[in-house]
Amino acid sequence: MGDSPLALTRFNVISSRIRLARNVRGMSFPAARRREDPASLRALEEGAVRAARGLFDFEFLRMRDLDAVRKRALVERHLISPALARNTSSGAVVLERSEGISVMLNEEDRVREQCVERGFALPSAYERISVYDDRLLRELPAAYDEEMGFLTACPTNLGTGMRASVMLFLPALRLAGQIENEMTHFVRDYGLTVRGVYGEGSKAQGDMYQLSNTRTLGVTESEIIASVESAALEMCAKERDARERLIERDRVAVYDRVARSYGIISNAYRLTSAELMNLISDVKLGVILNILPLKDTKTLDKLLVWCSAANLTAVTGECSAGERDVRRAAIVKSILQKEKL
Repeated sequence: MGDSPLALTRFNVISSRIRLARNVRGMSFPAARRREDPASLRALEEGAVRAARGLFDFEFLRMRDLDAVRKRALVERHLISPALARNTSSGAVVLERSEGISVMLNEEDRVREQCVERGFALPSAYERISVYDDRLLRELPAAYDEEMGFLTACPTNLGTGMRASVMLFLPALRLAGQIENEMTHFVRDYGLTVRGVYGEGSKAQGDMYQLSNTRTLGVTESEIIASVESAALEMCAKERDARERLIERDRVAVYDRVARSYGIISNAYRLTSAELMNLISDVKLGVILNILPLKDTKTLDKLLVWCSAANLTAVTGECSAGERDVRRAAIVKSILQKEKL
């Protein structure tokens, strides 16, 4: 009997995200760089805020009011994009305090709504953001065409304006030298795209890859979700098979790699961000193989965010890069001690 979807994806699907692109009828796309009409911008902000009011607890942040560290910290937590952070003239975000939903204003499109949930949860993420989207469309006149659907700044988002994505952790496929071939297969045969941790143009870090749809026109939201779910399940099955083959081929080499990385990460006095990312990948593999005294991978995933440069600076204060590496190592050591069985 095959594994259930929940069992198959438990460790390898880190998070699920639904993103909706919307624009306002009568307003140019932000990239047009025309002079912004203050009244229109105010109406956009007020509509986005009213749609959230009473639905979830939120804060409204304008990019021009945030310092560089706060903006970078939000980018590192995938709550805003680098493009939005750079827009200090009209960029803003409606941010759920629990950080599940974020609504970016005046990024590539006038509105970019997203909901992120932990694990394999595309339907529930879609359900949450759809409620907000329905409210938003009652507040603002959408740029919509009966034949083309929602009109977006980039033609690849026309139609539903929806991107469904899952963040996958695939260490065994990379160690087996199969990751490039599998990525090519999914792009070609599923019509999906595979990107790095921070989306388009970014590289994979810590063996994490973002798998998402490319087609938004001529398909329904449910069809998009089903396609991404099917692809994610297949990729997780391939990762499980690659993991089993690695163990069969050289168990000692895999266990030794995991144990060495765990030894460094739990005892180091200095850790760079890149080093932490690579070491945690090995340690997470050790948790999956049940050979390390850790409960699960959730805290390890959170460590990557907590110890990223800007988020660490936001908590501990400004310091040199070297001092930040020392603080990072101390935090990791302390938290790993608490996570032991």
